[in-house]
Amino acid sequence: MIIRSLNEIDLQSIYKHLEKLCANCDKIKSPACKESACLIGFSKRALRFSMENGVLDIPGANKLIPTRDLKTYYPETVAPGLAETCRQCRQCQDNHSPNCVIALTRTCLEYTTLSQEIDYPGSVFQYLIKVKEQNKTLSELIAAAIKT
Repeated sequence: MIIRSLNEIDLQSIYKHLEKLCANCDKIKSPACKESACLIGFSKRALRFSMENGVLDIPGANKLIPTRDLKTYYPETVAPGLAETCRQCRQCQDNHSPNCVIALTRTCLEYTTLSQEIDYPGSVFQYLIKVKEQNKTLSELIAAAIKT
């Protein structure tokens, strides 16, 4: 189900942030690098699928997120990617889908630094409030990155 148009969204800009995270991973280009078991790798696969097939929603994909990725991630490196997902999100509110590739990426990035998944409220402002409840520093970093 396509809720929004890919013409309105720059998925490549989100993908670039994920590439930066991968470039700093000590498992990159090694046998230990497995996209399907990595939060960042999973996000990249979802974005590539979306761009190649012209869809934003991937039914059931949110159930496939690799929640057992235990690599260390830092708020300073994750915040720019979260900010980009906020920029690309079109404030869909009632039409929000957890299987939208933007939501999938945001959820994966949240899992890297937050203890609990955030039910996206459909508003960037409300989202930042929810992030702040778990990690004030991350919320501030995302807000600062959105402004740049």
